[in-house]
Amino acid sequence: MAIEFEKRNMRNFELKQQKHRRNRKLIIIAGAIIAIGILTSSIYFMINKNYSGFEVVHSIERSDSSSAKYLSYKTGVLRYSRDGAVAMDSEGNQLWNGTYQMKNPIVDISGNFVAISDRGYKTVQIFDGEGGMKTVEVQYPIIMTKIANQGVIAVLMEGNEVNYISLYDKAGKNLINSRTIAGEDGFPIDMDLSENGRKLVTSYVSLTSGTVQSKVTFYNFGVGQNYIDRLVGGFDYGQTLIADVEFLDNDTVAAFGDNKYCLYQVKELPKLIQEEEISGEIKSILHNNKYLGFVVQNTEEPDLYKLQLFDLSGKNLLDKTLNYEYDTIYLSGDEIIMYTEQDLMIWRVNGREKVHSTFDNQVSYILPSKGSDHYILINGAQMQEISLTD
Repeated sequence: MAIEFEKRNMRNFELKQQKHRRNRKLIIIAGAIIAIGILTSSIYFMINKNYSGFEVVHSIERSDSSSAKYLSYKTGVLRYSRDGAVAMDSEGNQLWNGTYQMKNPIVDISGNFVAISDRGYKTVQIFDGEGGMKTVEVQYPIIMTKIANQGVIAVLMEGNEVNYISLYDKAGKNLINSRTIAGEDGFPIDMDLSENGRKLVTSYVSLTSGTVQSKVTFYNFGVGQNYIDRLVGGFDYGQTLIADVEFLDNDTVAAFGDNKYCLYQVKELPKLIQEEEISGEIKSILHNNKYLGFVVQNTEEPDLYKLQLFDLSGKNLLDKTLNYEYDTIYLSGDEIIMYTEQDLMIWRVNGREKVHSTFDNQVSYILPSKGSDHYILINGAQMQEISLTD
């Protein structure tokens, strides 16, 4: 009897232990589900949080002339003019500077590197982001210059009935030369250089028998040795004017025309992966390394414009109407930033509004800065780092 009693007690004890372990597991699982739910809700709230305004975190007085221009550079700004350039962080501390004399400076930025060239003249300044500067003198008047992540530059130049494209490394050494004949190939409209500096896309327009003909051409300086002038492919677009060509990442190119846009994959040779007609007059073009899009005039009242956004595979992510005017619009990460001299509007790429605020003074520039809620605001008197507030 005693042995049976002990066995029953042991079984009861084991059953209680099993029940306890089971309950403990259920409590842990329930706690994990609750924690995941709270975390998911918090992330969703932060991603879709709406702000009511902003506060000034840091401010410095502007000492430059009204002719100076600003561009986003790292988490700060690049200020440039006819006589030099200065890179600053978000608080206005100088990162590097360089002096030059140019009549019509144009700028291209890639990573740490900056190329500033004198359009219509023959000088390019390459800045390496660490205080180094190299002057490159080219043979013909410059139309445009593009720079890659490691400092390679492509320079498009205008000769007598001939246009030239030359590549130089960051030390100013001439790497490759190519040319097109205006009477046969047309006149250059735009070009862009890949991140690694090995691929180039150009847009040309020609006039044949009184008819405009547009084409997009691709160069590959890495694997194009067996092709004349490293020209590895091209696409004809007839009377569609391709005014803007962009490398969105190292292997993806977008071409924006007046009535269509095209996406190409360019690992070695170009391959068309998307082509879509655009309905309506284009007001603005948007692009970064994740998305591309455009704003067109809206023919349906009461909204003024229609904004469409796509990923790099061509998938339509956003189709939104806008009922207000803007002066500037651009993509920054997962945000669409729009502003006028008096208003700031930021939308997330999911279509949710992040902030809509007004300024006390006229604003010239709004640029992204460090962190997701910090921006650089530049007006006529100051450069300010601002933070969004509830």
